Amino acid sequence: MNPVSSKPNQARRHPRHQVSGKVFIHNEEHIFIAPLNNIGRGGLFVDKLVSLEIGQKVKVVIKSASLLVPIQATGTIIRVETGDRMGTAVEFDWVDPTGLAQL
Repeated sequence: MNPVSSKPNQARRHPRHQVSGKVFIHNEEHIFIAPLNNIGRGGLFVDKLVSLEIGQKVKVVIKSASLLVPIQATGTIIRVETGDRMGTAVEFDWVDPTGLAQL
């Protein structure tokens, strides 16, 4: 996995890595499928999905050829970007131990 550089004024507690794959995101009403942009122990960013609201709790399943097994997690929507970089950031609340070992 290739690390994603963050802006100097926005240091991350957990580095992110560019990974291609799909993320299945489930809120209480819908299941969304979005392309994975990057992932780290603290969360992930998916491209194109802007239908969720900040603060919403979600369940996620991350599938990628870079992973030995899909990662299951729960999280909170912390950012929705609708400008040049359309997508959604999810901060993990919990990651299954097998999945966490891959991050």
